[in-house]
Amino acid sequence: MTVGFTATTAAEPTRSHLNTGTAAGLDTDIAAALCRASTRRGFDPFIDIDWDATENALDPDDARWQLDSGIAPLAATDWYAHQPLERRVAMGRWLAANILKVTLQFEMMLIRGVIHHAGTLPNGSVVFQYLLHELTDECHHIQMFQEFVNRTGTDVPGMRRGSRFFGPILGFLGGYANVFLFIGVLCGEQPLHFQQTLQHRGSAAVPPLLNKVTSIHLAEEARHISFANHYLAQRIPAAGRLRRWCYAMAFPIYLRWLIGEMIAPPRAFARQFGVPRRVFKAAYWRSARSRQMLAESAADVRLAADELGLRTVWTRWLWRLLGIDGRLPRYRGEPDRSQPCARTRAGATVVSGRIAAAVIAAGVAMVATPVGPRIIAVAAVGTAVWASYHLLRTRRGGVVGNQPFEWPRLAVWIAVCSIMIPAGGLIGLALVVLSILALAEFMPGL
Repeated sequence: MTVGFTATTAAEPTRSHLNTGTAAGLDTDIAAALCRASTRRGFDPFIDIDWDATENALDPDDARWQLDSGIAPLAATDWYAHQPLERRVAMGRWLAANILKVTLQFEMMLIRGVIHHAGTLPNGSVVFQYLLHELTDECHHIQMFQEFVNRTGTDVPGMRRGSRFFGPILGFLGGYANVFLFIGVLCGEQPLHFQQTLQHRGSAAVPPLLNKVTSIHLAEEARHISFANHYLAQRIPAAGRLRRWCYAMAFPIYLRWLIGEMIAPPRAFARQFGVPRRVFKAAYWRSARSRQMLAESAADVRLAADELGLRTVWTRWLWRLLGIDGRLPRYRGEPDRSQPCARTRAGATVVSGRIAAAVIAAGVAMVATPVGPRIIAVAAVGTAVWASYHLLRTRRGGVVGNQPFEWPRLAVWIAVCSIMIPAGGLIGLALVVLSILALAEFMPGL
């Protein structure tokens, strides 16, 4: 598969015109090299891809839409294997489009932060020049991915509603906290880079147009990842202990959130295709196979955090808690050469753990407070209110398209928690949350 390059004719400014002061030019050498690379080799999705070519047509019934069990956790489940071909194809097409929709939404978030940070740099800054190259790349990626999504004919939402609401706010705040911004770049770009690399190792099994758009993305994101790595390597060592601790905690939290958004589909997918709750939970992320995929998707970021000195004995517990700890690759994109796990079903560990936590919270309420029965009763009422809304919503039909943030669901949570806090304090709040999480395991829908 060949993808053409669009060479730009504008020459880069000479180094004599660029700011090389230590205050704003710490990344001058790497930024200048990446500027030259961006100018020498650039892509335009509407020039380098012939969208109307016969070989680039997207057939909704193409068997190559089927999910690969080495990349998609759902494909490793028995339930998916027993679905008819048409259903497997439809699910694969939906997920392929949704992953690209998530990617373009993430890049929109990055643009907010990067453009603000670039505006704080002084005149003549080569870092400013490179960041504008990067923003140009990201805008092209957004155009390219949206065009692909449009041609699949699927109305996919992309990120979950909460992330679509809060993500742009985080991107804006990243413009003021640029180290956190570039931690977000690594945590979002590297897992996707890893997944798309796996896809290209089996490139014959996917539609050609999907390979072309991901080839362009892989080539240009490699530059963005390289800059982010160098940027963090030059700034984090000079940070104080408290700031380094904050950066160390941000790495796994950002990473787990973004992997979940990019690889795990929203619940609209499960409702649309009738995926049973336990199958969905097993695929994301309770079975041994899916947990291995989760850890492998984080491998490149683990390596980056380790090289930055942010993955220490004091912070690795959080990586393990979030399920993203594991081996350190020798280089970026190194495949896992160990024996893959067999297809398994999720056990009852999580279910029993949630029930036990709710029982323990009820016991604490009885022992530690004189109004324990009242706290338990109010928590039961709050849980019943949440369950009633959940059942009503399921009966009326879930959201399956690109819908706005679900305010009624948020309002129910706020109402339940607001009633619980004056009635039972923090113990009561913990009890009602744990009770809802335990009850959710037995609800008929998602």
